[in-house]
Amino acid sequence: MAQYMSDDTPRTLLIQGALVLTMDPALGDLESGDVLVEGRRIAQVGTALEAPAGAQRIDGRGMILIPGLIDSHTHMWQAPLKGLGAGLWGTPDYQKHVFPLREKFDAVDMHDACFAAGTEMLDNGITTVLDFCHNTMTPAHAEQSIAAHRRTGQRVLFSYGMLGGFSTLAADHPWRLAQVRELAREFGSGGGDSLVRLGMALGSLEYSGLELVKTEIELGRALGLPMTFHQNPPAQIRQLGEAGLLGGDLLPVHANLAADDELEMLATCGAGISFTVEGEFGGGRAMNIIGRAHRTGVTPSLGVDIPSRVALDLFAQMRLTFQVMRAEEALAERITGRWPLARHPGTPHAQPRHMLEYVTVNAARAVGRGDELGRIAPGLLADLVLLSTGPYSMSLGDPAAHVAFQSTPADVDTVIVDGQLRKRGGRLVDLDRADAAEATRRVRERVLGKGVQAARAAA
Repeated sequence: MAQYMSDDTPRTLLIQGALVLTMDPALGDLESGDVLVEGRRIAQVGTALEAPAGAQRIDGRGMILIPGLIDSHTHMWQAPLKGLGAGLWGTPDYQKHVFPLREKFDAVDMHDACFAAGTEMLDNGITTVLDFCHNTMTPAHAEQSIAAHRRTGQRVLFSYGMLGGFSTLAADHPWRLAQVRELAREFGSGGGDSLVRLGMALGSLEYSGLELVKTEIELGRALGLPMTFHQNPPAQIRQLGEAGLLGGDLLPVHANLAADDELEMLATCGAGISFTVEGEFGGGRAMNIIGRAHRTGVTPSLGVDIPSRVALDLFAQMRLTFQVMRAEEALAERITGRWPLARHPGTPHAQPRHMLEYVTVNAARAVGRGDELGRIAPGLLADLVLLSTGPYSMSLGDPAAHVAFQSTPADVDTVIVDGQLRKRGGRLVDLDRADAAEATRRVRERVLGKGVQAARAAA
């Protein structure tokens, strides 16, 4: 069975002649640039770089080099349920057809599901993910999820889910808190510095209540852990702010109904919001929040959210996010009588390059690694993706627009995580797609049993 094996041997890689989108304001774009990787980190970025003898050289001519894509919100346990939520209509559908299945997942299912999700994400250029694991129904569920992440070698912020069975939330709270403390000791200060780090996925305020959530936040801050939470009903950000609990270490997800004063609260404490646009837009939610957040200084990032409904594809999320934001801006113009559309100062606000920022620079901040990920610059961790521009040539104009609008997972030629090659020439290096597919089959067989065909029909 193929799996990722960590190699601590220092290695040197030289990527040559690529169109480099550093996403770093000081370095900008390099039309034909080189990136030298030594060990886990980027050593140099420039042109005509030299590499020591024995360095592995990668020809990047005709390709685009970008920072590794970062997904700031996905429930990875749902990957084997792909398609089950395709026709969902609102939250009640989700809570009826998808969410209850978590109670049928045992710890082995969690391992297989997270392994399948991580393998596919790496294949698609997603080098880092915040795994919002709200299926830690037992301590073993968390342990097996972490083991799967270590097996894939993807960079993961494992956000331990505090939301268990609705009827036993208070009763289960002590052992969940205890396991977080135990895992924090294992991972080390601040969640550790390995590929898999520890965070917390807080219980939803509407289910857990403020007192339980306050206890979780206090523990997370005592342990130095990044925290995230679903923000669905209105006024919850204000509620946390008034309780003195907001901070830059808290990442709200969705927040579609957040008021302007709540966005100001988030901006003041340096927080962002993770938007899962395909699920939110398809679920009929208010979508002007992204533009309002961006303008207020609340940094947007993007996530897939539920693989039961949405493909593990951040390129698709970039495209849809841009169109949603532009549609909202156009609606505002029509309402104010400015039609047909014409450019004027400040409009349109959403630009193609913003989309790439959302899944690199902003997402790195969202997962608590803004000083080490999301850009291509000396000293940063070497998480990189090399994209083919295909047989029909590169786009004109801003190359970031090519990435956001023209690229797909099929264009992911090379993936580097922590300085190590994970995909080269379109093929995974030390993982096998067939193993991931088999893991998915096992979960479906155990969780759905003979109901697999019925589930397909119902979806």
